[in-house]
Amino acid sequence: MENHYICTGGCMGVSDVAGECQASGCPKQGQPLEECNCADGEHGGMAGVGESFPDSSESEE
Repeated sequence: MENHYICTGGCMGVSDVAGECQASGCPKQGQPLEECNCADGEHGGMAGVGESFPDSSESEE
């Protein structure tokens, strides 16, 4: 797995691009995603494998 970005707020969001958590109800909604470069998809215990954010592929720069 290449570098990716995860939410550590409990929603288990994963994105291919840097951005903010977009999950409504997540304690870290609107907060920056954490960069992760794990190879096994386990995110070093930082978050579980979860839903992707389809809108994050179009980054808001």
